[in-house]
Amino acid sequence: MQILDLKEDQYIIIEKTKYRVLNKVKFTEKSSYWIEYKIRNTEDNEIYYLNVELSSKVVLFKILKEKEIQLKVNILFQGEEYELMEKGIGKVDDYYGMTDVGLKEEVSYYEYKNKKDMQKVLSVEKWKDETEISLGKIISLSNIKILNEFER
Repeated sequence: MQILDLKEDQYIIIEKTKYRVLNKVKFTEKSSYWIEYKIRNTEDNEIYYLNVELSSKVVLFKILKEKEIQLKVNILFQGEEYELMEKGIGKVDDYYGMTDVGLKEEVSYYEYKNKKDMQKVLSVEKWKDETEISLGKIISLSNIKILNEFER
């Protein structure tokens, strides 16, 4: 899957919006792994995260300002109901680009799905010194175009 091998400064188009890849972090858990890319929207310079799982599930996330959340099976967040779908502990296995993680650093993660709109995902990552809360949506691989090195 080409989406697992994006390079720093490569450009991709997600649902007609162009992004530049800033960094990549590979997380492992048991015998599986997933990739998280930090990407910048080329139109408004906003930062997003693109999570890619081996199962071909791709989620585009935006980190929110909120830092506190009650971790339960069912939560109410910004007026919408979410249900816990998976949780675990990921370990940083590899990375490139400017990032604030270190090799072997661990993160506890919790992924919730919106009960009404199954494409909406709420992610909570608990690092040793901070909590990141992100809101995202599942993206179909057919809505992602990977540009080659010479396309900008």
